[in-house]
Amino acid sequence: MSVRSDVPKAVLVLTVAGLLGLGVVMVFSTTARGDGPLISSIFLRQMLYIAMGLVLAVVFAKTDYHLLIRRYRLILLSAVILLFMVLVLGVWVNGAKRWLRLGPLSFQPSEMAKLALIIYLAAFLGSKNIADVTAFWRVFAPAVLAVATVSCLILVEPDIGTTALVCMVSWILLYIAGARRRYLTLPILACVPVALVLIRKPYVWDRLVQYVNPWPEAQGAGYQIVQSMTAVGSGGIFGTGLGGSIVKLRFLPEASSDFIFAILAEEMGLLGATVVLLLYAGFAWAGMRIARRAADREGYILACGITVLIVIQAIINIGVVTKALPTKGITLPFISAGGSAVVLMLCGVGILYNIANNTRAEPAG
Repeated sequence: MSVRSDVPKAVLVLTVAGLLGLGVVMVFSTTARGDGPLISSIFLRQMLYIAMGLVLAVVFAKTDYHLLIRRYRLILLSAVILLFMVLVLGVWVNGAKRWLRLGPLSFQPSEMAKLALIIYLAAFLGSKNIADVTAFWRVFAPAVLAVATVSCLILVEPDIGTTALVCMVSWILLYIAGARRRYLTLPILACVPVALVLIRKPYVWDRLVQYVNPWPEAQGAGYQIVQSMTAVGSGGIFGTGLGGSIVKLRFLPEASSDFIFAILAEEMGLLGATVVLLLYAGFAWAGMRIARRAADREGYILACGITVLIVIQAIINIGVVTKALPTKGITLPFISAGGSAVVLMLCGVGILYNIANNTRAEPAG
């Protein structure tokens, strides 16, 4: 393998290592507040999950991704069963049933479902030639049905943010695979009535109102986004220093998970936030280079899907923290505290690395 083909793998490893390192530092900082033990249970669990994720990443990096491709139906079926289980046996947290409790640990099936759906689409669409992908009933409709099944099960938890993420990534993969553009308009049109129904839900409408103008309810419904913007704005260029955040001291809910970027921007300033953005940009470049050199269409679509999933999730999280997007419960990949999220993301990285080990001279696609 040429030195040139090793560059994306090196960038992939370095960017993920950098993001994980920042995540460890920030989870420690956000949970060590001075009014409790220096090393919190959240931090210890996160270290355990990262260790588990790294082990699985190595396993997937050494496992031919075609084994996953050949078992794509079983993988998706397993994810769908777990999504059904969470609706029946799941634990209610903040008004949503998204977690299955496994002793002291919890698992979020929607995280597995995201990766399982990407594997399914890569195998199903990648095994067809371009002429077959343009067939509506034989290819496009079954693929959309799989996406709709997973999306609906996640939506009823309810988890609107993850549902939107799944739909966006799936739509992009259908486009990359060569689906006709007129077909691609149909899922978008189908989402319109769903969006209109969701907007009428009180909690969704309140989020939209607070997104537009949170200041009148700065001590009420708009509290979280106001505190997030306060943290981001307080950091300036160089930040307040590690451990110097004021907002994390019981002022910002979910400081170690969904809103960890706000604390990072406060403590590390614009420079630290820029480093995070550059790391995600480097990851995106490495992922797409790996995809373009994949050995086959399945590897190409799979690498694109994993890369797009992680990058779009990062964009959404940062957009929420900076008030560019309405509030959604989506973590920042590799940085936020969250067990199943970091484990499954690292599994995706392992798969990407394996695809990079099976490259060809000419770009795929």
